[in-house]
Amino acid sequence: MGRTLKVIVCAVLTLTIISSCSNSDDSPGESPVTGNWRVATIKVSNATLGQLAPDNENITIDFGSNGEFSGSTSVNQFSGTYETVSNSLTMLSFTTTEVADTQFGTAFYEAITNAQVPNTTFAQFGFTFDSGELILTFGDGGQMVLE
Repeated sequence: MGRTLKVIVCAVLTLTIISSCSNSDDSPGESPVTGNWRVATIKVSNATLGQLAPDNENITIDFGSNGEFSGSTSVNQFSGTYETVSNSLTMLSFTTTEVADTQFGTAFYEAITNAQVPNTTFAQFGFTFDSGELILTFGDGGQMVLE
């Protein structure tokens, strides 16, 4: 009888451990950046001045909970896939229409290009939050502030 009780206790403990491992809070598709954002400022590198969004111009990005994003500049649309790990956001794919853009739109595309990891098609950003703003950092002092 004592051996049967030990087997039952071990089985319950094993099931408890397996259950707690499968209920992790880091579910695929869940990301702290999920939501609709508007690009407020762009600084492509330490060598450039930050550019504020003109009053009549919006660049928007919607990071979906499914690992996809989409958005637009004043004249182009873009979309792709992304993932976040810790405080890093990686754009795994990026497609866009190709119409000549405004100065602010061009700065946005330059920022994406400068965030590209050498010899890959990935663009990688560090990210933090400050007063409800999403701050993406990349390259040589580059930064995009989204609100």
